[in-house]
Amino acid sequence: MMEQTFHLAAELENFLKRNMNFYTEEWVEFLKKNKSHMISYLIENGDIDYLKENCHPFIQIVVENISSLKVDVIMDAAREYCVKNVKTDFPIHLMWELFQSSRGFIWNAIKAFHNETGSTLSLEELFTLERNVNDIIDFYIDSYTAYYTNHKDELLKRHRKTVDELLVPIIPITQSVCILPLVGTIDTSRAKKIREKTLQRIMELHAQQLIIDVSGVPFVDTAVVNHLFKIVKGIKLLGCSAILTGISPDIANTMIELGIDVDNELIARADLQQALQDLQSFFKTVENVG
Repeated sequence: MMEQTFHLAAELENFLKRNMNFYTEEWVEFLKKNKSHMISYLIENGDIDYLKENCHPFIQIVVENISSLKVDVIMDAAREYCVKNVKTDFPIHLMWELFQSSRGFIWNAIKAFHNETGSTLSLEELFTLERNVNDIIDFYIDSYTAYYTNHKDELLKRHRKTVDELLVPIIPITQSVCILPLVGTIDTSRAKKIREKTLQRIMELHAQQLIIDVSGVPFVDTAVVNHLFKIVKGIKLLGCSAILTGISPDIANTMIELGIDVDNELIARADLQQALQDLQSFFKTVENVG
């Protein structure tokens, strides 16, 4: 039985090799007629030409694995196709739809193989062949999905890192003075990230003074104000003092409600320009004394 099954697999492999281009063309024509929403993506990404040149990926992978399952070959093929599609941002849900439409054409090919060769498959042989083919296809789909998900996760991590850096744009203006301009709505989650990144950057830059400008922040609640003053306390422990500028009436009112003593915690200035002028005057005085 095993020898006969292996013989059938080898015959099917040869049949698919001979007819690979035919079934690829048939599949592409099916997509053009029945999957118009997908064809535009395929044409835009150059997939139609790619498929015609490299043949149907499932037929190719079945051909290479039907006689003997080669896990590395399937994973490499899935990775190669995934990398190509990720670069063009081909939607994963459309790729799954593409894969599912492909499975039917594999079985059309197997049916044609059965009819043309006149082979007499027993029910057990048919189930064995069906299981082998579907195992190959399923493993390919699983591998493709895993590579796609991992790539997207890595891409998302890089984007988050970039966004976090943009959320906390600490700008050194001298060797000892930095500015932290905060813009947009600050919720508790963002405030926590700002605090973590600020403490890290102050330590890296060895800053002695940080100007925190909140003129671009339309609204903050008590939780966010608490986080801002945790930043002040944190950088103070690192040997850095803080100047807060651009305080709106709402923020000032929140600070009053929290009982924050500005004189003891930090220096407050009306705006960034005033803070910079004070620093300029301070540096001039130091130079004259020196």
